[in-house]
Amino acid sequence: MIRNFNRWLVLAILIIFVSGIALTVWTVQREDSQLRTDLLIKVRHMSGDINKEALVELTGSESDLGTPAYLALKDKMIQFGAEDPQIRFVYLMGQRPDGTVFFYVDSESPDSQDYSPPGQLYSEASDILVNVFSSGYETIEGPESDRWGTWVSGLVPIADPRTGNVIAVLGTDIDAWDWNIQIIKASAPAVIAMLLLVLLLLIFFYVLQRNEREKQLRSESEAIIRESENRYRTVFESTGTAMLTIEEDTTIGFANKEFFRLTGYSQEDIDKGRSWTEFIFRDDLEKMIQQHKLRRQKPEEAVKQYEFRLITKTGEIRTILLTIAMLPATKRSVASLIDITDQKAAEAALQQYASEVTHYADTLRQTNDKLNLLNSITRHDILNQLTTILGYLELMQMTNPDPAFQGYLTKEMQAAQNIKKQITFTKEYQDIGAQSPQWFNLKKIIVANAANLPLSPIKLVVYFDTLEIYADPMLEKVFYTLLENALRHGKTITTIEFSCSTSAGGLLVTYQDNGAGIPAEHKEAIFDRRFFCHTGFGLFLSRAILSITGMTIRETGEPGRGARFEILVPKEAYRFTNGGY
Repeated sequence: MIRNFNRWLVLAILIIFVSGIALTVWTVQREDSQLRTDLLIKVRHMSGDINKEALVELTGSESDLGTPAYLALKDKMIQFGAEDPQIRFVYLMGQRPDGTVFFYVDSESPDSQDYSPPGQLYSEASDILVNVFSSGYETIEGPESDRWGTWVSGLVPIADPRTGNVIAVLGTDIDAWDWNIQIIKASAPAVIAMLLLVLLLLIFFYVLQRNEREKQLRSESEAIIRESENRYRTVFESTGTAMLTIEEDTTIGFANKEFFRLTGYSQEDIDKGRSWTEFIFRDDLEKMIQQHKLRRQKPEEAVKQYEFRLITKTGEIRTILLTIAMLPATKRSVASLIDITDQKAAEAALQQYASEVTHYADTLRQTNDKLNLLNSITRHDILNQLTTILGYLELMQMTNPDPAFQGYLTKEMQAAQNIKKQITFTKEYQDIGAQSPQWFNLKKIIVANAANLPLSPIKLVVYFDTLEIYADPMLEKVFYTLLENALRHGKTITTIEFSCSTSAGGLLVTYQDNGAGIPAEHKEAIFDRRFFCHTGFGLFLSRAILSITGMTIRETGEPGRGARFEILVPKEAYRFTNGGY
């Protein structure tokens, strides 16, 4: 509809503009014609007052100056100019036999810069002016421009009374600007009328368009309200939870099907003006009434969600989680009821189960403590006996020089030392996982362990500062093992570097040295507790310590170019403090 309004508006404006322009053009032409007629009449009257006998006596040269005929005509020209302020120049012109036009006399004072003396040629003479001399017909010329400006000129021929020949032309000049101003003034009413019509038309169409837009907006608003209401009802009915609206007097305004299913009541029961207070367990009622009043007096202080007990139509008591809020600009509230009876029962059962688990955990912890104590005592006793055995074996080596016997003693001492290492290993392995994991600054652990080893000839570089790893408290043994193994087996090692980089699986912490490296066939075997060049159980324990928080370790170096260990840290087990590395 608005588009149709716009089309009609454009069409109406075009019609008014075309009509207005046509009227303005007609008015301008009529006014110009009238002005020309009036000017011609005025000049014709002036020509009747010209003394033709005096005019005949003029020669059109400077010799005319001072003659009575020239002076008489000069006074007449000045008089004509003074009688009409719109006329700028009044003059008499003649034409010589060769056709050139000249001035006899004009209305200007001799001391004026616009003064034309007798005999001054008028080189700008137009064909119209020349034709007046030849035809003897009066006319209006212009606007035409010459050295004095742009003019509209009235031209009337003056004939010799004796011969009837044209002996001069009387001319009057009106400034073209003044001429056009008169025409504009005459056409102004038509232009103003056209603009007023356009303005009135715009106002008219604006009012129509506004009314149409308001009607359209009202229609759209009503459609939005209907849609919102339908959506509200759909949500209210399809939300999956019991919902109801509550009036200020505690009566139930509207309830959905889930409410009826939960409580056992029907729409007919609600239509009787039932109050929600009838469905509340008595021990919860006073608190809920207080909240009902507070929500309407000071809604910001009212509790928006809490639990209460509801009595169904059959008398069953259900535990309900209530979420309630006020509807804007009303005294009505809307409430959502979720039955959490089964959840509360499950929570109670879970709490009882958690209590039992805690009890079992305490019992297990006590049993573990007893076993650890027994292991500690047993290890202590075995180590004492091993120390005694090793002592006697050393005495036997010192007192019996028989080479064959010495070989047996060496093997026995080695076996005893192996037993001692395995007993020590059980102590370290027992401590893994004994305490909860913690966050450790990895650089501090590396530097602290390096300080306990003779690394002075080896350059240690750590490319991270704020990296923290969530790991078992025995994490320091992992990096002590890496550094100690580098000293023990690196041979030509001069540099150890620690760096990190992110990967799809988490953070990759890399150890790299420039020592002898590890043979390809031993890359996985070094993590076995029974293998490799007197490394003991260090790497086996390292892998076990890292696995507590989901980390893995592997060797990826090239033999002969240094060892390289990669520790993959899960995303949840590392962080950078203060940003960056």
